Amino acid sequence: MLLIGLLNYIKTGTPIEKTNTVHTHIEQVLMKYRAQLEEKKIKTTETFEEDLPETIVPDEQLKYILNYILQYAVASTPPNGSIEFLTRSFSLQRGAGGVQALFEKVGRYIEILVVFTSDTRPPRRSGIVLERVPSLEEDQAFNLILRLVYEVVMMNQGMMKFETDEKKAKMTISLRFPVERRRVFFYEPVSINAPTDPPSGSFSNVPFL
Repeated sequence: MLLIGLLNYIKTGTPIEKTNTVHTHIEQVLMKYRAQLEEKKIKTTETFEEDLPETIVPDEQLKYILNYILQYAVASTPPNGSIEFLTRSFSLQRGAGGVQALFEKVGRYIEILVVFTSDTRPPRRSGIVLERVPSLEEDQAFNLILRLVYEVVMMNQGMMKFETDEKKAKMTISLRFPVERRRVFFYEPVSINAPTDPPSGSFSNVPFL
């Protein structure tokens, strides 16, 4: 029991640096919707940037965003369509202005792209940037789910952008978030379970330091 306690202490007391968080959450949400994807025979692909930086978005909120973005993509994609996730990071050029001015203090950001076959009516303007949440009267394409996601994105200093390609019947949702400049660590949870029966032999034979 002393040995088990010592090993558990070492495990819980050793911090682990967070890495590959965005990709892990994308894979988890794809797994969650596997049944729906298979039912509609939707092909999924992933093109991930190696060693993608961490983002400032908390894990639970990032999972919320990815979950409902994929839910919207699955609902919008016709049978035998496709959904692709892409990730990349950028160093922002100074003086970009406009909607990108938000990121100038950070300098770097990550981008998550969700490209999918769409059989819904596209937005009125190709490449529209959501600087505010449009009402349903203004554009029915932006349903309640996307408006809620947009709010969470903005809460995390992010940017949400829609682009459509009418010729290819494709829609792209772009999510951009500032890069976490600090090294983030977490402690792996460990289940501390003592054995039911004590080890054979007398405890008097176990040397204590």
